[in-house]
Amino acid sequence: MIGLPTLILSGYSFDHALSICLPGSLIINIFQVFAERKKYNRPDLISYLSIGFIYIAFLFYLNMIIGVSFSKLTAGIILLITGAIGFLPAVRERFLNALNMRPWFTNAAIGIIHSISSLGGSLLSLTGTARYERSDEARRFIAGGYLSLGIIQLMFYSTHGVSITPVMYSLIAAPAYLFSKKLVTPFINHRKLKNFIFILILIYGFLLIKQSM
Repeated sequence: MIGLPTLILSGYSFDHALSICLPGSLIINIFQVFAERKKYNRPDLISYLSIGFIYIAFLFYLNMIIGVSFSKLTAGIILLITGAIGFLPAVRERFLNALNMRPWFTNAAIGIIHSISSLGGSLLSLTGTARYERSDEARRFIAGGYLSLGIIQLMFYSTHGVSITPVMYSLIAAPAYLFSKKLVTPFINHRKLKNFIFILILIYGFLLIKQSM
């Protein structure tokens, strides 16, 4: 939600930005999923399968059949909606309750949103928060979903001319993640951090929409 828009706003093409962000994201997700591998349950796996199936279907249909690809306008709108939902507590609670009542619809929406913007992780994150009260369980669910989407995305775009050469950038991702987890995360005010992230998402959404015009 942060890395890809940052690079695109800086002038990188979608394909190049994805080449830089995706390998590092996958490395971190592998660490997270491996650490929690014994805690994944059947509903989690069913969600990943349904999200993956919808994502593959729409990714191929939109890109190869009707020629729809990444759009700054679409990505900006998705970020604005995500930021508004996350930043406003009353709206967030109602939205999370709605997500929890319609898991099949939510899984489909994540796959569709990711196929048109690569920002399905925004809804995935809200879904994890809705399904699990404990933050560690929500993070486990989100990490597994990101890994599922990332593997599919890597396979698809690596066959469509996207260079994975910038993987060298991603070598920074794993040590940075491990460093922050041990030495930074324990001292963070998570409520303030969450609000900061949602404000940042709102700003990025506005900037992407403005840049698309």
